[in-house]
Formats: sequence, structure tokens, C-alpha cells
Amino acid sequence: MFKDFKSFGKFIVQNLEALIWIAAIVYFALSPLPSGQHFTICPLSLAGFEHCPGCGLGRAISLLLHGQVSESISMHLLAIPALALFTTRIIIVFKNYFNYQKQITPKTT
Repeated sequence: MFKDFKSFGKFIVQNLEALIWIAAIVYFALSPLPSGQHFTICPLSLAGFEHCPGCGLGRAISLLLHGQVSESISMHLLAIPALALFTTRIIIVFKNYFNYQKQITPKTT
């Protein structure tokens, strides 16, 4: 598939978005399940706001990937659509890359 290191680097750069989404999903799947108090970098939460629309989404996705669907839904309703969106985006990026490679590769007969 890769002739040399340069073509591998080109693959990484052209599919970086998909690779980042894959890394995020793997991180959520391998991370321990959330429990109790947690560290946050959410600016709204740190500013003292009671509710942030995005808070808990990562924990909810982690719960979903660990098979705890009801707990995931109770933590954040958008966990399932977000995971579906990430997966769809990964498929689209790779599909576009391979379709483009097929177009620029000369056919040998």
C-alpha cells in the first residue's frame, strides 16, 4: 500500500481528521468509566455556570462504548448521535481518500 515513508506521511496528512476521530474513540473505549468528581477543562463549568450543553458528552460516549447504554443516555442525550457522527465522518474521509487515489492512479492493461 505504501511505497515509501513519504507516501505514508501523505496518507497521514490527508486522513488526519479520520485518524483523530479514531484516536478519540479508542481513548473513550479504553478509558476507565467515570465515577464521582472529575477534572474538567470546560470554560463554562470553570466560570461557575451550572449547566454546559457539552459537559458530560465524553463521559457519556465512554459509558456507551463500555456497553452501559442507559447510563450513557441519562448522562447526555447526544452521546449516541455524536458517536454515529464520528463514525460516519471517519467512513466519509477514508472513502473520499480511496476514491481520489483510484482516480489519480493510472490503469494498467
